[in-house]
Amino acid sequence: MKNIKILAVVSLAVWLLPAFSQNTVIDKVLAVVGDNVILYSDVEAQFQQLKQQSPGEEYGEEARCRLFENMLLDKLFLSQAQLDSVTVTPDEVEAELDRRIKYFISIFGSKDKLEEYYGKSVLELKDDFKDDIEKQLTTDKMKGKVFASLKISPAEVKDYFNKIPKDSIPYFNSEVELGHIVMFPKVSDAEKKRALKKIQDIRTEILQGADFSIKAIQYSEDPGSYLDGGSLGYINRGELVPEFEAVAYKLKEGELSEPVETPFGYHLIIVDEKRGDKLKARHILIKPKTTSADLTLVKNRMDSIAHQLQTDSISWLDAVKQYSDDEQSKAIGGMMINSKTGDTHFEKADIDGTLIFTIDRMKVGEYSDALPHSAQDRTGEMKQGYRIIWLKSETQPHKASLEQDYPKIQAAAKAEKQQKILENWVRLHRYKNYVRIDPSMKSCPGLDEWFDQSAE
Repeated sequence: MKNIKILAVVSLAVWLLPAFSQNTVIDKVLAVVGDNVILYSDVEAQFQQLKQQSPGEEYGEEARCRLFENMLLDKLFLSQAQLDSVTVTPDEVEAELDRRIKYFISIFGSKDKLEEYYGKSVLELKDDFKDDIEKQLTTDKMKGKVFASLKISPAEVKDYFNKIPKDSIPYFNSEVELGHIVMFPKVSDAEKKRALKKIQDIRTEILQGADFSIKAIQYSEDPGSYLDGGSLGYINRGELVPEFEAVAYKLKEGELSEPVETPFGYHLIIVDEKRGDKLKARHILIKPKTTSADLTLVKNRMDSIAHQLQTDSISWLDAVKQYSDDEQSKAIGGMMINSKTGDTHFEKADIDGTLIFTIDRMKVGEYSDALPHSAQDRTGEMKQGYRIIWLKSETQPHKASLEQDYPKIQAAAKAEKQQKILENWVRLHRYKNYVRIDPSMKSCPGLDEWFDQSAE
């Protein structure tokens, strides 16, 4: 049971892996859990995806075995969900399918390119994967029930750390905490007027008989929907920005909205179908644009803010509150979050190469000059702007301690507790479900207890 790991939500790329399994010559059933089957091709597809995601890594049979065990776990969760009548609604499945299709359209660049790559229409792709998505959502809901009560107290964290043998206490590399103030160009009033006039002209053409979907294909600047005639698929409350939803949910079926302004730009909306809190809609988006002159204004403004910080004319928190355009970091005092760990500490190897040169020249407490910065906005486009960096702290390489490394130790203690809950749950429920594993998998380490329960 030591190798049991909780399988994270399947990645969007893995969701389409059946398309990569079409050339498998030989297939066989490796396991049956309840009514659910694991095929050799399922394991192989995920194994190939793992190698593609980390091209420089060497993966052997041990990695393939870990994937197989994770799949066994998922099938056990799914089988128990079926026994416990844990289900998801058709609307939840449809919403997830729509979300993933939109994401893939944005990755491929267009609906046509996605369909060309897989040789199927979007409707056919959705139909192909509807059952898989329903099973995945059901599995995730069952996992949520199992771990719903998982909490970790400070006393448990301390107890966990104190049980680590002195010669096994981990050694942490040097880390830094960084804050930043980010500013992007603002759209000028003249550009807003241009975009508004354009969408008003499009609306007039539609009212005079032009086809909404054709106009969306011609003019809409939403990369995820324009080639599909502006279709957003089915929408549940809370999925889109409030300004959009406030209008969409008031429209009658087939009614064309007035221009609607949101952070994305100006929209025209048509609702094709309503089902309570769910609706099916199309839209046309026109985005106001920024110019190089707008970017120069940002650079000059950020130079001034940097000077104020460096001369103590303004506090860091006040500057963040007044000027930063990065909402995520703004909510926590401008601190940057390490996507690998989820906290505010960065090993220098985790920092972008262009930024590390700046940090290496700074002392703790210092602020950088205004630096060029780019980031992806909610529409998937890259925005160009500037930012100021604050080096809040820097640690030297050291052995872990509760005082200095509490968040890391807390995460490790929680993971251990989660692992124990999982092992106990599996030990209890494995015997409540039919399990049969092909003898060819006996070479996999950590599966002995599964084979003890496996039907002959």
